[in-house]
Amino acid sequence: QEAVARLEEIKKSIETKMALRKSNLNPERPDSGFLRTLDSSIRRNTAVIKKLKQINEEQRESLMDELRSVNLSKFVSEAVTSICDAKLKAADIQSAVQICSMLHQRYKDFSSSLIQGLLKVFLPGKSTEDVDVDKNSRAMKKRSTLKLLMELYYVGVVEDSSIFVYIIKDIANPEHLKDHDVTQMNLSLLASFARQGRFLLGLPLSDQDIMEEV
Repeated sequence: QEAVARLEEIKKSIETKMALRKSNLNPERPDSGFLRTLDSSIRRNTAVIKKLKQINEEQRESLMDELRSVNLSKFVSEAVTSICDAKLKAADIQSAVQICSMLHQRYKDFSSSLIQGLLKVFLPGKSTEDVDVDKNSRAMKKRSTLKLLMELYYVGVVEDSSIFVYIIKDIANPEHLKDHDVTQMNLSLLASFARQGRFLLGLPLSDQDIMEEV
């Protein structure tokens, strides 16, 4: 009974992602005339943008409703910054994917700005320079960011797979070998990428892979 329910859940998840990918690859973005009918006030937009720092499943629907009611055309970079600063847990990733997809389908420059913002987590040397952030927090941030980028690639918000080469180069940088804890963290990230990246690399997915990653 549980296995059947789980398979149905997986099937539904895959169908949702495929539908989302189709919409993201061919977005029908609203024109400026429609956007002008929405709330463009600084106060309202600022309030909504702040909520993007706390994305989770419980607040996803209400947050998406709020995002539909405002015109973020002049605040895309601020929205991206909030999303990049969000401390996403594994359970929050799919909610973030839904929200990012909606913003991608509405604002043309959102995706490129988001990718640039998320990749900053993997800038060479960043993990050793942020002395005010502990290593566990950095590890969690890199892991959640990598997972988010992979999911965004699956659903078509991210189309350039070369960004993952950039990420792997950072994770595999020999300079990190000087720090045992950082090395352990990066090995964990590489293992995570290997599991999640089978689709990206064109490798077949086992039933267990699907069960774990969907």
